[in-house]
Amino acid sequence: MRRLRGFTLLELLAALAVLAVLASLSFRGLSSVLDAEAHVRDEARRWNEVGLLLGQLREDISSAMDSRGLALNVSPEAQLVLTRFSDEAPAPPRRVGYRLREGTVEYLLWPQAQSAAAAPAATYAVLANVADMRLSALSQDGSWSPVWPAGGPLPRAIAVELVLARGERITRLFPLR
Repeated sequence: MRRLRGFTLLELLAALAVLAVLASLSFRGLSSVLDAEAHVRDEARRWNEVGLLLGQLREDISSAMDSRGLALNVSPEAQLVLTRFSDEAPAPPRRVGYRLREGTVEYLLWPQAQSAAAAPAATYAVLANVADMRLSALSQDGSWSPVWPAGGPLPRAIAVELVLARGERITRLFPLR
């Protein structure tokens, strides 16, 4: 009688155990890759938000009007208020502001450019998880001041320092005309 060739039950169980171990290891590897991808996506979104805020700041500061001026650390309500030329040619100037409130940088937009106190500003949250925001102005004599009064000449530059909740520091210098 001829014996049939094949795998024994013990050999099949050993192969199945090896495959189970390999599947478990590959699942853990795939899980860590997916976690890393989610972390990278969140970081990219966060830095994109920081870039959008700094881009809007650059646009507003570079469009500041001489006659209406710019004010730093105006009140607890706003840290930076300025009147800027509008994006649309026939439109009137716009009064805008920035402030840090409860860990979120907010963009303020007033309906009229003449007075920040006349009507309440529309408020838009633009960047969350911010520990601190410091602004300072460069005067004509080269000294930095954390306060700049409205109505005077524009400073030479504005420095903005953001401290994110995780400790990252971002400093940008925005020259004025």
